[in-house]
Amino acid sequence: MNKKLFITVLAVFSVCTIKAQILKEYTVAPWHGFSESAVTYSLDDLTPNQLPVAIPLFDKYGVKASLNVVTTWVKPDDWPKLKTVAGNGHEVTSHTVNHKNMAQLSALEFEQECSESKRIIRQYTGAECITLVYPYCASAHKEISKKYYISARCCSRHIEPPTPADMFDISSVGVGTESDVNTAEEFNKWVDEGVSQKGWCTFLIHGIDDDGGYSPIKSSELEKHLAYVAKNPQKFWVATFAQISKYIIERDALSIREIKKGNKITVITGCKEKTNLTTLDEPVTISRELPQGCSSAKTNAKNAVVSGGKIIFDVVPGKTYKINCK
Repeated sequence: MNKKLFITVLAVFSVCTIKAQILKEYTVAPWHGFSESAVTYSLDDLTPNQLPVAIPLFDKYGVKASLNVVTTWVKPDDWPKLKTVAGNGHEVTSHTVNHKNMAQLSALEFEQECSESKRIIRQYTGAECITLVYPYCASAHKEISKKYYISARCCSRHIEPPTPADMFDISSVGVGTESDVNTAEEFNKWVDEGVSQKGWCTFLIHGIDDDGGYSPIKSSELEKHLAYVAKNPQKFWVATFAQISKYIIERDALSIREIKKGNKITVITGCKEKTNLTTLDEPVTISRELPQGCSSAKTNAKNAVVSGGKIIFDVVPGKTYKINCK
């Protein structure tokens, strides 16, 4: 006679100040789906070919990019396009109001650049706007950045580890004519290095083809690279800057405990502190060793698979999942 085991997963996430505790039966994936690394395509300044050329390329390969806009540089007829792009899962976020060197601003000026940029982007696109890209890669006043954003990008040209040392100084790799990353092969070397380090590779992109933007990259080379990444989903989890930032926060904040009653297990995940900046709802992949006597399982959780004596699935804050184990 088959035994049935019901596992309920209750997820309540927030930002924690202490390292989370995970039961030994569980593993929390460093990157979504247990991919070996993470990749972000971060596009600055809304150069003329980003919307008509680059975004269709990303869409073709199922990739969501981050568009970092300077609000005073956005043409009025581009705001509806950005709203559509945001609705399709791309990120539209802050590259400030005026593209000033933030390290040269007073605290008051810095805060105005943050708050106004966030407000304008939300007003015209409905986008959440929870990440910041420093103009000229000049970080400053991080205590103010943290009031408005969950992370910020610089360009120190290295692969970030799974848990970055500073979420408000995330590295990126510049591409194009002002860089040594101009071909698909050079793109590929960087993402492969990301796999080697099990880390997060963010590309900093400006101009596309001959659109007049800084350090342009050929769209043909970008497309060849995207085809390479798309063929290797187990190696590369490609997501927006905000998605990966959320994942890191949730993953490192996650704690798991169980309450067992007969053949039922309630798995409770949680954190100590909360943030009012955003809803931490990025799916986090976890696995649990199958209990003794359980050889197969079904669940209503998304992306659930049974492999190697484990059930692997995604958890989202506030959701409940049931696993029928036979």
